[in-house]
Amino acid sequence: MSSLDHSDARPSPGHDAGALRRAWIAVALVPVFFLPALALGYVMYDLFGYAAESPAAPLWVDVVCALPPLALYLAPCVAAVVLGRRVSRAGDRRGLVPLAVGAGAGLALTVLTVVTVINS
Repeated sequence: MSSLDHSDARPSPGHDAGALRRAWIAVALVPVFFLPALALGYVMYDLFGYAAESPAAPLWVDVVCALPPLALYLAPCVAAVVLGRRVSRAGDRRGLVPLAVGAGAGLALTVLTVVTVINS
């Protein structure tokens, strides 16, 4: 008789469909969070007494007005990455897609924000 070692057995796909579903919901929320983040940035500039397009705003105002909208936008991106990684580590490769989309969207807007703050 032979004995099978099941220590490296991979779980069947769909074992954690809840995490995969939540990862895709987080990906779907990325564009939804973009508009409130954009509005928050404009409101913060107005609270400091500057127009968002004004080159007269000092660097510290640009940084202070860029961080909260960036954090708001990155929330669903981080959720997609964390949940996609959880699904992927459990053996379901379908988690890599929301992970990549969340990471790409978050990285793209972070780079865009940094370039905008530096150039203003």
